[in-house]
Amino acid sequence: MGLIIQKLIRWIPLILLILLFMVDRENSFHVVGYISFLFFYTAILIMRILYAKEKWHEEFGKGNLGQNNSIQKMGDLKEKLEEQNEFDSKS
Repeated sequence: MGLIIQKLIRWIPLILLILLFMVDRENSFHVVGYISFLFFYTAILIMRILYAKEKWHEEFGKGNLGQNNSIQKMGDLKEKLEEQNEFDSKS
């Protein structure tokens, strides 16, 4: 079931593009339906972004990397993670 929904979400931009050309702009039902579908898809994208943000903060907010003040850029975080991986592989 989840796989089907993921495939549907992946194809929605193409469906929206096709519907854009097929919508009868004089028919208010078509216009309201298209705009509702567009808002629905936008809400799905926003929820996915917020979920990914939450997961990222859960993953990288733990441990000493989240409290390290020397990390100012993403490159600094990458270097710290590489150092941590080298230390773990030596153990």
